[in-house]
Amino acid sequence: MPEHQLTMLWHEAGNSHYHDRFVELSKVANLTVMGPKTFQGTTFDPEKFRFPVKLFNSVLSSHWLTFIPSTIAFYREARRADILYVHEEPHSLVAFLSATLRLGRPMYIESSAINLKGNLSGWNVLERFVYKTATKIIPKNHEVADVLHRRGAPRSKISSPIGNGVSKSSFSIVDKSAARSALAQKYPQVSDAFKKGGLVLGYAGRIWQPKGIEILAQLAQELPVAILACGPVADDYLVDTLVAAGVTVLPSLQKDDLRTFYSALDLFILPSLSTKNWREQFGRVCIEAIYCGTPAVGSHVGGIPMVIGASQTFEAGNIEQAKALLTKLSDEAERAEILRWQTAHVDQNFSWKAIAEQVLAVTHLKR
Repeated sequence: MPEHQLTMLWHEAGNSHYHDRFVELSKVANLTVMGPKTFQGTTFDPEKFRFPVKLFNSVLSSHWLTFIPSTIAFYREARRADILYVHEEPHSLVAFLSATLRLGRPMYIESSAINLKGNLSGWNVLERFVYKTATKIIPKNHEVADVLHRRGAPRSKISSPIGNGVSKSSFSIVDKSAARSALAQKYPQVSDAFKKGGLVLGYAGRIWQPKGIEILAQLAQELPVAILACGPVADDYLVDTLVAAGVTVLPSLQKDDLRTFYSALDLFILPSLSTKNWREQFGRVCIEAIYCGTPAVGSHVGGIPMVIGASQTFEAGNIEQAKALLTKLSDEAERAEILRWQTAHVDQNFSWKAIAEQVLAVTHLKR
C-alpha cells in the first residue's frame, strides 16, 4: 500500500451511485473521502459506506459551484492531507478554498463539467489562483484540456485525460427478447418499434438541442430503422420534432429501466454537437449501453471518440456520414465485432478499477 494518504473531496461523496469508485480506490491507496453531509437536499448516511469517509456541514449546498464547508474539521483535514484530490470544477468556491489551504502542498483538480461559460473572458481571478496553486489539472478528454487552457490553465499543468467509470454491477446484459418484452409491457408505445424487424436504434440523455438529437428525426425518415429516445426534456420542441418523424420518446428512466432499455436496442447513438459553451465531457451513457450488450456510435465530439473508438463516430450533424455508419452496422456480425472491441476497451480504460489506477498514476502514488 502506498505510504502517503490520498484525500478526495467531492460534492457527490455521499451518493451511492459512485461508491464503487471509492471502493476500488481504497483497495490500492490509503484513501479518505470528504464531502458534504447534505447536497441538493439529500442527506447521506456514512454508516452505509464501504470506505473511509468524512462528511461535513456546508452552506449554499444546492449547487456544486457554490457549496462551502462550514466546519473547522474540513479545513483542518484539507490542510493536513498528504495529497488532496479535488473532484470539483476549478471555478467553484470549494476549489478556491482548497487552493488557499494547499499553498505549497500537492493538490489535484479533476474537472468534469467545464466549458467556456463563467470565465469572465479569462479574468476570473479566483479560478486563475486555483490553476496557479494546483499540482495538476485533470480533464475528461482532450477537447476539455483545450477549454481548460483557454480558461487560463498552463499546458504544463494539464494532465492526460481520465474518464468516468461505470460499474458492471449497475449495468449488465439483459436477454434482448426479455428486455423488449419488459419494456413493451411497461411502455406499450415501444411495441411497434420492435415489430418492424429492422435495426432498433436508441438514445438516452437530455432532450436538448446541443445533444444533436434532431439528427434522429432525419434518420427515422431516411433509413429503415426504429428509434427510441428517453430522458428529461429540456427543449419541448424537440419532442414534437422527434415524434412527428416517428421516433418513440419515453420519459427519463431509472437505473433498472435504463438497463432494460439499453439491452433492448441493437445499437446506441450519442450524436452530440460541439457548441461554444458546451462540450460532451465524456459520454458515460455509451459505456452503460456497451455493458448492457449494445454497441455504441456517436459524433466525433468531446470524449465520445475516446470511449467508443474514432472509427465508430461521424462528424457532428453530418447526416450522410451517420447514415453510412448505421447502414454498415445493420449487419449483426459487424455489430458483434464492434461490441467485442468496445467491451474490452471499456474494461481496460473505464472500469472503476482502471480509473483507480489512472488516479494513482497521475498523483504519483502508483506502485
